[in-house]
Amino acid sequence: MIRELAVKNFKCFESLKLELRSLNVLMGLNGMGKSTILQSLLLLRQSNQENGLSWLKLNGKYVTLGNGSDVLSEKAEDEEIGFFIKEDVGDFSASYEYVQESDLLPKHDLKYDIREMGNSVLFGDRFVYLSAYRIEPRILYRIADEKQISKRNFNNNGELAIHYLNLHGFQNVENDCVIYNSIEDCSLNEQVRCWLSLIAPGILPQISVNVALRNAELKYAFREGKEKTNAYKSVNVGFGITYVLPVIIALLTAKQGDLLLLENPEAHIHPAGQRWLGELIARASAGGVQIIVETHSDHVINGIRLAVKKKKISAEETGVFFFYKDEEDDCRHKVTLPSIDEDGRIDIWPEGFLDEWDNALLELL
Repeated sequence: MIRELAVKNFKCFESLKLELRSLNVLMGLNGMGKSTILQSLLLLRQSNQENGLSWLKLNGKYVTLGNGSDVLSEKAEDEEIGFFIKEDVGDFSASYEYVQESDLLPKHDLKYDIREMGNSVLFGDRFVYLSAYRIEPRILYRIADEKQISKRNFNNNGELAIHYLNLHGFQNVENDCVIYNSIEDCSLNEQVRCWLSLIAPGILPQISVNVALRNAELKYAFREGKEKTNAYKSVNVGFGITYVLPVIIALLTAKQGDLLLLENPEAHIHPAGQRWLGELIARASAGGVQIIVETHSDHVINGIRLAVKKKKISAEETGVFFFYKDEEDDCRHKVTLPSIDEDGRIDIWPEGFLDEWDNALLELL
C-alpha cells in the first residue's frame, strides 16, 4: 500500500505531499491537479517498465505528457523534477533533470529501499489502471493471450476485461466485501450481473469468443420478470453499460494488496447507478484494495458516504482530497481534506466542493 506521495516541480505543483489511505477520492474543478496525481504514479510505472527509472519517459504505455517544457512547474525555483513514494515495503525517491525539448529526462538521483521492486504495488503485478477513455460499444473486441489476461492486465481502456470475464467468470470472487447482498452464488459472472443490474436493471452480459480470429463479441440480454429477452449487440444497447463494465470487473476481481487507479468511473452512468458504483468502490477498498479514484460525481461521493454510514468501510480508511487554486498565495495549486465521519457526514465544504446543486437551487428560488 502507498502511504505517502510527494512531487516537486511536476506540472501544476511546485511542491505537494499527500498521505494516502485505503480509499482515496480526488475531487476539484477541472485543471486543479487531480489528474496530475494519477499521472505522477503512471509516469513512474511507465518509466520503470521501459528503462528501470534511469530516465523519466514522458510518453509511453500509460501517459503521453509531451516534453520537458510540458511537465516542469511554472513556479519551479530550480530545474529538477522529483518524486517520493512511501510504501509498506519501503521508500522510493527519484529526481530528474529538465531538458526542454526532450521526452526523456535523465536521472539526477535515485534512491529506494523497497526490498524487492516486484513487491511494490506501484511497480509490481498488483496494479490495475482504467483511464477515462474506456471501451465503447462496438461489433467486436480484440482478445489477448491467457497469460496476459490471468494477470488482470485489462489495458488502459479496459478492453481485455471482456475476455477476462469470459475466461474466469465461473471463478468465485475472493473479496467478501463486494459480494452483493451476501448471495450464495459468488461467481464473477453472477456478481457482475448483480452489480450491473443496479445500473441497468435486469441486464445480462453475454460474451462469445472466436479464438482463431482473436476477437470477442459482447451482447446483452434483459430479464423481464421471469422471461429473458434476445441478446442484443452492445452497439444497440445504452453506451454507459459497456463503458462501466470494465470498472465493475476490475473492482470485483481486485484482491487484498492490489492497487487500482480509476479515472471518472461515473462517465455515461445515470445518477442512481453512480451512487451504487460509489458503494462498490468503497466495499472493494474495505477488502484490502487500495483505490485512487478521480471523480466529478457527487453521486459517487454520496455512495461512498453511505457505505461509511452502513459500516461497509470505516471513515478512517476513506480520504477525500479537494484540489483548488489559492488566489491569496500567487494562485498556487493546493489540496484540502474534507473528512467523512462515521455517519457519512462531511465536516467542511470549501467553495466548489459538491455545492453546485445548492448554487443552482438558490438561483431558481
